[in-house]
Amino acid sequence: MITIGVVARTRDPHRQSEALRAALGLTLRGARVVVALEGPLLTPLAERAAATLRAFGHGVGVGIDEALAADVVEVWT
Repeated sequence: MITIGVVARTRDPHRQSEALRAALGLTLRGARVVVALEGPLLTPLAERAAATLRAFGHGVGVGIDEALAADVVEVWT
């Protein structure tokens, strides 16, 4: 199984929410996803997406080193 690291380095609430929604989409093909955040979750949408990812066993709020060690890394700024 491939691991995809999503790094949300943005403080824009809409971009952060979109990064987490994109992370959810990546799981639809069976990938394991780990998400590194630069700060707290900024919107209810981001919180729901993070809760869904966690419910399915994906890491949200992991350290940047774990996200960068993934097979593929996607960075949102």
